[in-house]
Amino acid sequence: MHRVKVVFGHLSPPNTFKSHSDHIVSGVECSALSASPDDIVVVHGLRTAFGKAKRGSFKDTTPDELLSRVMTAVLVDVGLSPERLGDICVGNVLQPGAGALMARVAHFLSEFPETVPVYTVNRMCSSGLQALFNIAGAIRSGSYDMGLACGVESMSLRDTGEPGDVSSRLMDYEKARDCVIPMGITSENVAERFGVSREKQDAFAFSSQQK
Repeated sequence: MHRVKVVFGHLSPPNTFKSHSDHIVSGVECSALSASPDDIVVVHGLRTAFGKAKRGSFKDTTPDELLSRVMTAVLVDVGLSPERLGDICVGNVLQPGAGALMARVAHFLSEFPETVPVYTVNRMCSSGLQALFNIAGAIRSGSYDMGLACGVESMSLRDTGEPGDVSSRLMDYEKARDCVIPMGITSENVAERFGVSREKQDAFAFSSQQK
């Protein structure tokens, strides 16, 4: 299980952000690294460590607590007041109500003001990535200048063994049955079908961790 938080920003001055290394990066300096001063960029990102489901160090930690800690930390690192955020989008699949309550609780546990909106998005199995797209798209459309994109799951506190409240006709349709296959089995099937070796997977994972 993991959680990722990213602050998006518009590059045009006078926006100024503080990086993880405490170096002040202005919109002008950022634009020198991009194709256009109007580019939308990821200003900063953090995530918690990984833990094993049901027996790892986070097995008893609720997702709203995990989310809150990193929401707070990323803005502290950037030196950004939460009031400046135009929106917060949280990708979440495994929580009741697609994480709406969990995201709102984490929002207030982080002491963000109620004037900053927050919502959740559920896209299996790339909800966190969809949150990034949503925030970036809203900035590009001019809805706001900065937003916070998040993703959170707890494989320990959410039982994924049962599909929940779905139609009894589920088993009558092959594609519908596939929807309840655990991702662990899916990854094995994909690896076998497309010849993705364990070594390739480990190399990709290592590269992802470095990023």
